[in-house]
Amino acid sequence: MPSIAARRLLPRLAALLGAGCAVAALAEEPPIVVKKRTRAGQEVLVRGFAEFDASCNLKHVQTIAVSSAPAGGKVETRPGNVVIGPNWVGGGHCEGTTLRGVEVFYVPAPGFTGTDRFSLDVGYSLGRTVRADVEVQVR
Repeated sequence: MPSIAARRLLPRLAALLGAGCAVAALAEEPPIVVKKRTRAGQEVLVRGFAEFDASCNLKHVQTIAVSSAPAGGKVETRPGNVVIGPNWVGGGHCEGTTLRGVEVFYVPAPGFTGTDRFSLDVGYSLGRTVRADVEVQVR
C-alpha cells in the first residue's frame, strides 16, 4: 500500500500528466495533404521539403520516413532543389526562393494503375514531426 505522502502526490501527478497530454495534443499540426497524377510506369515528384529561417535561408533538411507504404509502388527520396511555395507555413515572403532540400518521388510498380495512398513523417528541427498524406492517381 502506498504511503500517505504517495497517496497525496498521485492525484497531483495524474493531473500534471493529463495537462501535459492536452498541451501536446493541441500542439499537433494537421497533416500536409498532397494529391498527384502520373502515367503508368512514370515516376512523379510528390513534393520537396526544406526548412528555412525568417531570412529565407536553409535551416534544416528534413528527414523523411514512410509511415504507411504505398500498395502499388514505392517512395524514393533524393537531394534536390526545392522551391518554396505560397502555402508553406511561414513562407509567404519566401515564396519562389530555391533551397537545397530533399525531394520525395512516387514510383509506380510495373503494370500498376489506379489510386495509391501512403503517408510520410517529415522530421523538422527541434524534434517536430509533421505527417504528409499522399494520394497518387496512376493512369
